[in-house]
Amino acid sequence: MRKKIAGFLIGLALLGIAAMVFFYYFEITDDIKFIRPSREAMANQYLALDRWLASQGYKIRIENSGTAESLRDAAEGIIYIQTDLVKWNDELIKILNSKTYNGTHFILSLDSYWDLDDENPLVLYLKSFGIESGYDPENNYYNTSYDENSPVYGRNVFFNEPENAILILRDAGDYIRLVEFENGMGKITVSGRARFMTSSNLGNDANARLSWHLFSGADPRSVLFIRGVTRAEGIFGRIFRRGNFYIVIFSAIFLICIGFWTAIPVFGNVKDGEIRKGKMLSERFLAEGNFLKRYNALDVYRSAYFREIKRKLILNESRSGMNVKIPDDEIIKRAASVLAESPEISAGFSDAITALQKANPGKNDFKKSVIILKTILESL
Repeated sequence: MRKKIAGFLIGLALLGIAAMVFFYYFEITDDIKFIRPSREAMANQYLALDRWLASQGYKIRIENSGTAESLRDAAEGIIYIQTDLVKWNDELIKILNSKTYNGTHFILSLDSYWDLDDENPLVLYLKSFGIESGYDPENNYYNTSYDENSPVYGRNVFFNEPENAILILRDAGDYIRLVEFENGMGKITVSGRARFMTSSNLGNDANARLSWHLFSGADPRSVLFIRGVTRAEGIFGRIFRRGNFYIVIFSAIFLICIGFWTAIPVFGNVKDGEIRKGKMLSERFLAEGNFLKRYNALDVYRSAYFREIKRKLILNESRSGMNVKIPDDEIIKRAASVLAESPEISAGFSDAITALQKANPGKNDFKKSVIILKTILESL
């Protein structure tokens, strides 16, 4: 019984020690892992808004640009238009006015320079409701970026105060950034680029409240976005977007030319014609020998062959227990004795050495001597 109690106490002590070690030397911390946004989220800056509206039962349609036919046939309750994607004319203005009067809600996201063209039909239409471009303050970006209670508006669009607006929103610098007015049973909301709708800003309460206000109460519950169809962007899209299009094209042409220049010699000539063949290896070898002969350097061949033949003779004789010291003048005799079984080779060996020792050996003598010496080395 005592042994069981002692064992229990020892186990309990070990467990306590392990708990203390774990408590003092191990710490449980949050592991924060950064996950890159999906390609769809990177391509569509309004993806969060689209999913939010879809979760509320809205049907969403996105178009690249707006035309008279597409606006006339649109049956959506809300039409969001990025104005620089539409070529405005009198016909489009009539359609806009008619659909608004009959209950459609238009949200116009103005281009940064919309007020510079007083002949633009859209500019004239908005001026008829008292909506005009206001004073552009200095550092307007900083006036609106650090106020959590103010939505994030477009940077360069400001308005004078209209008389008949049903909604006027100002930024932290007290500049008018969004105007909404009624026209018949519908209404028109005008602002700069709707940065408060983008996925990166929609998590802010002020941005979410303004976005929901603009899209709530649609009848039918459907939205047409004319903001351009976005596509997932790959590596080439990022390169072209940064203004390197011409550089990429020039580089591609240059690399193609380099590829042809390096690959064509491998696969042959491009066009048929006379093909100049290179010299045979034996002819090039003889040319090298003639070059050495011209500068009285044929001893290079002779000494090289002599050293290799002498090394092999010494190696053969050392294996048989013979004297391994071979004077240079004995090399021909020793080689002839070793190659006695091939009289033609042994006789030719002497002739080859004699040919190499000539001051001006002929072409045939030089060629023959080299072949014989090579054959002897292979035989040894």
